[in-house]
Amino acid sequence: MSAPKIKFRDMHVPADQESPEGMQIVYGDQNDGYACVYLPDIEYAQYEDRSLKINIVMPSRAKGPYPLLVYVQGSGWLPQSLYMAIPQLSDFAHHGYVVASVEYRHSLEATFPAQIQDVKTAIRYLRANADKYQIDPARVAVWGDSSGGHLSALVGVCEGFAEFESDRYTEQSSGVKAVVDFYGPTDLLQMNKYPSKVDHDAGDSPESLLIGGPIQEHPDKVSRANPITYISREKALPPFLIMHGDQDELVPFNQSVLLYEALKEAGQDVTFYKVKGAGHGIRFWTPDVLEIVRKFLTAYV
Repeated sequence: MSAPKIKFRDMHVPADQESPEGMQIVYGDQNDGYACVYLPDIEYAQYEDRSLKINIVMPSRAKGPYPLLVYVQGSGWLPQSLYMAIPQLSDFAHHGYVVASVEYRHSLEATFPAQIQDVKTAIRYLRANADKYQIDPARVAVWGDSSGGHLSALVGVCEGFAEFESDRYTEQSSGVKAVVDFYGPTDLLQMNKYPSKVDHDAGDSPESLLIGGPIQEHPDKVSRANPITYISREKALPPFLIMHGDQDELVPFNQSVLLYEALKEAGQDVTFYKVKGAGHGIRFWTPDVLEIVRKFLTAYV
């Protein structure tokens, strides 16, 4: 039996004036915070029967446009959960961002560069629908953790590379003004040089599945997926914030060192934090860490 449909009357309900003794008052939407609305499972692209989705958390007040923060969830480039980071991302919506957690084709259904093509398509979709979602298309940042950090770094360094773009929403840019990379892989060929719970060189490792074969046997494909490949002094890149735990058991800390040093040597704007005592996402999502992210985004977006 389906629930009955509620009939609403067209009327204005005035603010209640009752004030019983002992009652306290709190304001529901003050100037230093934003009430939020959650928009789940928005389709932005489709490949045959495969629908790619975006989850959006945005300020509910119609006073935009707001800066856009595109989030790419870590998953080893395997199937993602778009809902995992919603609690943390909601805090940024409360601070006046439209936050979009984006899905991409995982490596069991498509090898690289499908993943970066999809993330860039999602950014262009959101720009194409800026009015609908109260987005300022000139103020876009990308943030990801683990494999999402890898893809976020690629977004930051690969604007204008035709092989990483799709044929959807081509009138829009996929460029961003800032990149936040939480413990993302970079040079996959060097991962096994450091202690890790994963044999990254194995044929069934997340890294090998991403490129479609054992990484050490396909160095050209690995180089194509390495953000460092695209860094140079000739092209100005968006500012980067890199953060990595010193006890990461899956993505060696050195992976972020390599990216940081490449950006710094090329004269790019990069800030790097080692998070003491943090593992792969463990003891990482703390108020102090998130405050660093907020200050970075405030400065550049």
